[in-house]
Amino acid sequence: MSGFPTQFGLPLLTKELIEQSARKRTYVLRVIYAIALYGTTLWAFYQQLGSLNTSGLSILGQGRPLFISLAWFEFAGIYVFLPAMTCSVLTAEKERDTLGLLLLTKLGPWTIVFEKLFSRLVPMASFVLLSLPLLAVAYSLGGLEAVDIAKLMWVLAITALQVGSFAVLCSAWFRTTAAAFLATYLLGAVSIVVSAVAYLFLLRPGFQFWFQFVLSAPAFKWMFDPHNPNIALMAFGPFILNGGELGPSMLREQTFLDCVVMTIPMFGTSVLSLILARVILWRRAFVEPKNVLLKLFKSLDGFFHNVNHNRLTRGIVLIRESVALPGYHPISWRETSKRSLGTTRYLVRFLLLIEVPVMVIAFWPASDGAIRSGFAPAYVAGWCLWLIATLVLSIQATGLIGVERSHQSLDVLLTTPIESDEIVRQKFAGVWRMIHVLWVPFATLYVFQAWWETWIGLANSPYWQGSPEISTMFTVLRAVLAVSLYLPTIAWFGFYQGLRCRSQTHAILLTMTVITLACVAPPLLSWILTPSYPPSYQYGPPTIPLISWLSPAVVLSAQPWDPTSWFLLVVHFGGVAVLYLWLAAVAKRSFARRVGRNDGILNDDREWPVAPLSVEARLALLRRGGVGTGRHDERDPSGKI
Repeated sequence: MSGFPTQFGLPLLTKELIEQSARKRTYVLRVIYAIALYGTTLWAFYQQLGSLNTSGLSILGQGRPLFISLAWFEFAGIYVFLPAMTCSVLTAEKERDTLGLLLLTKLGPWTIVFEKLFSRLVPMASFVLLSLPLLAVAYSLGGLEAVDIAKLMWVLAITALQVGSFAVLCSAWFRTTAAAFLATYLLGAVSIVVSAVAYLFLLRPGFQFWFQFVLSAPAFKWMFDPHNPNIALMAFGPFILNGGELGPSMLREQTFLDCVVMTIPMFGTSVLSLILARVILWRRAFVEPKNVLLKLFKSLDGFFHNVNHNRLTRGIVLIRESVALPGYHPISWRETSKRSLGTTRYLVRFLLLIEVPVMVIAFWPASDGAIRSGFAPAYVAGWCLWLIATLVLSIQATGLIGVERSHQSLDVLLTTPIESDEIVRQKFAGVWRMIHVLWVPFATLYVFQAWWETWIGLANSPYWQGSPEISTMFTVLRAVLAVSLYLPTIAWFGFYQGLRCRSQTHAILLTMTVITLACVAPPLLSWILTPSYPPSYQYGPPTIPLISWLSPAVVLSAQPWDPTSWFLLVVHFGGVAVLYLWLAAVAKRSFARRVGRNDGILNDDREWPVAPLSVEARLALLRRGGVGTGRHDERDPSGKI
């Protein structure tokens, strides 16, 4: 069996699959995915069926709710996990300097692209196959036809091909995995929106001409309805299934051929992504390291320089960067003077890039419907700002050690005669500067939110009957505690993951995954546990809804409608403070062990009956071959140099 795949000329695919099968995390992720899939889907099915006293005959014909819940979970798994699995297929080769060797083999560029793509689609297919028992249960309950399951499998396959192809394109273009990781998610979401707009306004006449020959009459009428054109839905996989059954509308008469035809645009974008990946594979294989953010800042420098030279300002420079060598704290000096996100002038540019959009979104006029629904621009800007801050701090904190490893400068850093705790403290100098810069847009936003909730937002809310002063105090207290504790906690957690993981991409992915679970899991658990109690508990026992207060998302969106909100707010941030101190202590304590630094050589031997040596004396002793790790120096028992 070991030689079976190689008979078909798939050596790279075989190599990738064998390597993945040897990793422990492959099976751990598969088990976690299966638990989440079965637990979430079955619980959603239980919620839709009602109470436990439902008769056996009443559940007949209820297979479609289970099918819909399962379909949503499968699509979410593809859109969330597959980009992270695929974005490193080529950038990992670039970072290891092995892509050049791969291109020297007999494998052609198309072979490399396809085998790299299918090396990630095969594991994703194993995740999808885990849903087959649940689909069998849904089919046995009734209300579902075999063609529905066939259409689901087809749309899932095309969606996986589209997402995987775009991730391979990003992996071929970008030099580092971290850049490809961010681009796959951000640009992928933008590409879906752009494709929907292009289908609706540019490609609609062509689609309308060709699809009239292959689509059924109901499907053609549904797609090209002049009052509600659904052609834009073809850019997003879930909206194609059963004519948008998972989306805003539904076409009950959709055949399997209609489903296949509706996926042609998605298949076309997949082919286009693969063609672009093939074209740029050679051109971007040996691209020189470039700091895109630094180039952006330099372009901003040129713009501000030209604007500053006018008759009024005459080139006045408010902040001049110092280039003097440090007398003390050399690592802090390096982090704040030689890093693009550590110097003052670049931090000011970064602040402007965030502050201006935040102010524009926050002060944007809101309709009464947006205010009542909770989607006022002030709240949308807040969530966007927290997302940006989390991404920036995660990338910067995980890169404190990851960048040193990739640049092969970690050994030089570890040879400095500085204690490990001091190294960690000085490495965090740039991160603390970034946190202080982020305080400015957060202060702007939360001051505006306090004013908004006091005079506009809560005045239009049908749930608020309290005093505006109480709302203002609650908002200000929550903002101060959140900005003071969440940001450093995220930074320390990212730094610790950067120590644990050999790859910065894995550290970023793990950090973002844990933060996402911390925001989503508590309210989901509260929602699952609450309805499982008898109807006499209208909202469940008092302890169950409190679980949701473990989530930062719940805390940031809470309002003082209940007097217990104040107590829960203080308890939540008390726990965050303990977590912050614990993470900082663990990161400092485990730094030497994670990077392979022996701090014992700088500690005095407790068995020596003489006065402790100075740091300089101990280093001189080590250079001469002395021993200072727990036993006497046999050449000089007195301990003198």
